[in-house]
Amino acid sequence: MYPRSQKTLKKDVYLKVKEDITNGVLKDHVSITQKMALELYGVSGTPFREAVQILESEGWVYSLPNKGVYVSPLTQKDIDEFFELRCIFECAVAKKVSKTITDEKIEVFQKLIDQMHTDTRIQSDLEFTNLDFQFHKRLIEYAENNRLLVLSEQIYDMMKRIGNIVLKGPSRREEVIIEHTDILQGLSNGEYESAITYHLDRAKHKLRSI
Repeated sequence: MYPRSQKTLKKDVYLKVKEDITNGVLKDHVSITQKMALELYGVSGTPFREAVQILESEGWVYSLPNKGVYVSPLTQKDIDEFFELRCIFECAVAKKVSKTITDEKIEVFQKLIDQMHTDTRIQSDLEFTNLDFQFHKRLIEYAENNRLLVLSEQIYDMMKRIGNIVLKGPSRREEVIIEHTDILQGLSNGEYESAITYHLDRAKHKLRSI
């Protein structure tokens, strides 16, 4: 078995650090040291530094001279820009999907909604967030546009990070289930824009209140 290349190590660290940020394992302003990278990801040195450079260019981390690398917090500007972009993006995608919606596609969406539970004893916050993510990701996939899929990756990495903050507690979970149901209905009757806008506005309001 051949050892992993420097390029592979860099990619692995990049993906794992970003995943831990989006899943809330690494919190805002937490220091990410080479020692931590070695303990958590089994790598340090050049691959770690190269991975950090990419993460910093994408806004996931920031560095302070002679101090280290830290997880970037979500600012109000980040939140406003994210939800503005996501609303434009998802409404455009939903418009395309609504023109080709079928009973089979509706059933796929409905099954994802049916798997969502309000009881945190039955389903963890991470499991619920992943189902929420899968619902919106499926919307992109049904647009059948590979370029849209590529463009969506960074948007939905941020979506998972925000979801792990706001999708907590039975009351918000219940709201999300209802909002997803309304979006699904909107794909069938053409009223998707108001359903998506309301869903995103509620998430944004919840995030501001935390």
